[in-house]
Amino acid sequence: MPLYSHTVGDKTKPALVFLHGFLGNHRDWLKTIDHLKDDFYCIAIDLPGHGKSVSTPTSLDSGFDECCRLIKNALNELHLQNYILIGYSLGGRIALDYARSTNDQKLRALVLESSHTGLITSSEKQSRLQHDTNWATRFATQAIVESLYQWYEQDVFSDLSCEQKDFIVNIRSHNYGVCLANMLLSTSLAKQVDALPFLQNNAQKQTPLPIYYCIGERDTKFKALSKRLADTVNIPVTEFTDVGHNIHCKNPLQYSQFIKQHFSE
Repeated sequence: MPLYSHTVGDKTKPALVFLHGFLGNHRDWLKTIDHLKDDFYCIAIDLPGHGKSVSTPTSLDSGFDECCRLIKNALNELHLQNYILIGYSLGGRIALDYARSTNDQKLRALVLESSHTGLITSSEKQSRLQHDTNWATRFATQAIVESLYQWYEQDVFSDLSCEQKDFIVNIRSHNYGVCLANMLLSTSLAKQVDALPFLQNNAQKQTPLPIYYCIGERDTKFKALSKRLADTVNIPVTEFTDVGHNIHCKNPLQYSQFIKQHFSE
């Protein structure tokens, strides 16, 4: 099954392709897109197991490869001349792997929001796979609302109030636990190829692919990761004030202004 794509704006304008995070769908980007639709052609894709792509599965052995193939097929169907790829969290990890593995000449820039670049050691990967397997078991066997409340108790979401967590759980409760479990395991951070060598090689090219990294002021985990990126591969890091892990949902206006600043014609 092909991936669902939600498109807004003028096809003659610069194209922006958005990839949501785990548990999300294309609707997560709509408030951001609302600020951008007059200046860009906006495409928000539902990843496998999510939204209107819920019936599209991915293999546990080659989840990243399949996601990249499905995304490329979706973009080919839209006949884009070029585009900027923007990904949040899981969507950012997939976007980074897409840039690393496909060498798509139509890709003109990459924006990574709160996204990991990949684990390095086998012990880190083994620990993460066990962590994701435990979560996949919860999603596959528990009521979805119970799993969601547990998910949003993780430290990375500590900036959310109880009321905000209630709201998010309500809009995420349409998800299917088994589909989420499959996607969680097939695109586990443990199975992501470490992208640091790609980022280092890209930085050394005469005309490198422009890559931007975005973090929230309250997201301590990814602030630490961003410092390593800034130090080792010289990627520009933008810190958004008064937000945590999910920047574009908490402040779509500020996020859209960042995109306009860098990519408006």
